[in-house]
Amino acid sequence: MVYYAFENNTEDGSGNGYDATASGDPYYVSGPTGYGMALDFDGANDYVRLPIGSAIASMSDITVSTWANFSNLGGGWQRLWDFGNDAQINMFVTPRMGTNGSLRFAITIAGSGAESNITASGTLPTGWHHVAVTIDSASMTMMLYQDGKLVAEGLTSVVPSDLGETAENFLGRSQYAADAFYFGSLDEFRIYDRALSLEEIMFLAGR
Repeated sequence: MVYYAFENNTEDGSGNGYDATASGDPYYVSGPTGYGMALDFDGANDYVRLPIGSAIASMSDITVSTWANFSNLGGGWQRLWDFGNDAQINMFVTPRMGTNGSLRFAITIAGSGAESNITASGTLPTGWHHVAVTIDSASMTMMLYQDGKLVAEGLTSVVPSDLGETAENFLGRSQYAADAFYFGSLDEFRIYDRALSLEEIMFLAGR
């Protein structure tokens, strides 16, 4: 449904017209083996804004998938991605909670105290790793994958469409002003309007 290959641009390769806009001065570097270029973020003010609010509002089920090379440097609560409106309404993946915590996915429509979240056993390591999240509205289940392996799962009280038409949809930036910008690279960023199977996640992760 949405696809950013980051081959020297932030165009949507899905054909659905969700071309993104880069802010700051992210630049292009080599991506994972076989994937061409990737977009690199400096941890200071680089991010990408995605015009996907109407898409989020239409999704009961979702998969968000990306390759990430996280530096494990910089400030706390960085974001691979964060879709929402503000600190009350959002869903996000952080490669580490704080400055030394674990990989986490969360979704909420009532602030951080009301999050549905799932947390891996450790920080996303430096080097290229595939990260994916799914939400299945039939079972109200969230799943978090790293390199094609399930690393966390749990129940959610919220699905993406509950967020409504989101206005602040970012790669590399948080809804929370106190959180750091992402310091690392992203590539092959994809959003699907269904919960992919383990086999499909493994394929995207090259396994």
